[in-house]
Amino acid sequence: MKIIVNKKNGVTILHLKGNLDADTVAQFKRQAYPLVEEGCHQMVIDCHTLDFIDSMGLGAMISLLRRVRTHAGDVKICALNKDVHSVFEITRLHRLFDIQPDWQTACERF
Repeated sequence: MKIIVNKKNGVTILHLKGNLDADTVAQFKRQAYPLVEEGCHQMVIDCHTLDFIDSMGLGAMISLLRRVRTHAGDVKICALNKDVHSVFEITRLHRLFDIQPDWQTACERF
């Protein structure tokens, strides 16, 4: 997995590429969680090049959301492909996360 972090108008954008699963979740946590402690409380997870997510990956996203919300922030998800979107619907996480079509729209929602 590759994670590119960008900032745009006070919003931190994490562009994910590859798989977010049991093998890569530790890398996601190492890169994403410290951002919250550094003051990044408005985050977008851009999934347009995320190929696969499993329960461990979902758990890491939920944990990130909880951390951000303790600082009165939020995490938005964007650009889910059909398979990943299905996982969010099956697990009902589409009700927990604000899911947008692209990172620009997600950033505008803050």
